[in-house]
Amino acid sequence: MAKQKSPKRRPLGRPTSKLVVVASRLRDLFGVPQRQRKLPDPLELLIATVLSQNTNDVNSHKAYVNLKSKYPHFLDLADSKASEIVRLIKVGGIANKKSRTIINVVREIRKRFPRFERKILKSEERNSLIDRLRELNGVGYKTASCLSLFALGDDDAFPVDTHVHRVLNRIGIVSEKTPDKTYLAIRDFIPPGMGYEIHINLIRFGRKVCTAQRPKCYDCVIFDLCRWKEKSLNPPGEITPVDESKVRFMHLEEV
Repeated sequence: MAKQKSPKRRPLGRPTSKLVVVASRLRDLFGVPQRQRKLPDPLELLIATVLSQNTNDVNSHKAYVNLKSKYPHFLDLADSKASEIVRLIKVGGIANKKSRTIINVVREIRKRFPRFERKILKSEERNSLIDRLRELNGVGYKTASCLSLFALGDDDAFPVDTHVHRVLNRIGIVSEKTPDKTYLAIRDFIPPGMGYEIHINLIRFGRKVCTAQRPKCYDCVIFDLCRWKEKSLNPPGEITPVDESKVRFMHLEEV
């Protein structure tokens, strides 16, 4: 009798069920993150997300404040000079690239969206809106889904950054090579209304416990769920205290 091939194994079997368990344990650890009462303007959130790329939160916030002080109305950025934007956002790093992205995005928004307002954007189905936003040069899944989650108040949206990508793959909920692929694999399995909580708490967990280098597996509340082959309950010889100033992050609602 021919040996039957084993069915392809799905990560953890039921992503939604596992996410609920993970969310519950992270809630016990960090609490339930609270939204700001007033949602940020969609365009301001979009620009803030671009500025947050590849830098720390302190510097990205400084860059945002500098830009906002010069351009109170971000649609005016479409008519600005790249050199001027570079000067304002230099503190946030890779200013040349970010300045080009910002100008291109605002110019394309003027052409493609007659009114880039929350009420109008919320009327569109989430995945359809994210696909439309991704047509803007420089906007990817993370930036588009951040806009949906933070500026539109969509609690089913689920941005995937490097921390969320790392943790979900180490746990074994997904098995993907890039944040974009992780996003596409997990977006339909987010428990209803829990996108905001899980996103925020996974970032906190990825910065404080499941770090890229020397993760604190010995202090992990989801150790038993984790399928990472390199996990270990043995702490390193010398434990470096967590520097809270480095793991603090700015909620994008605060722009």
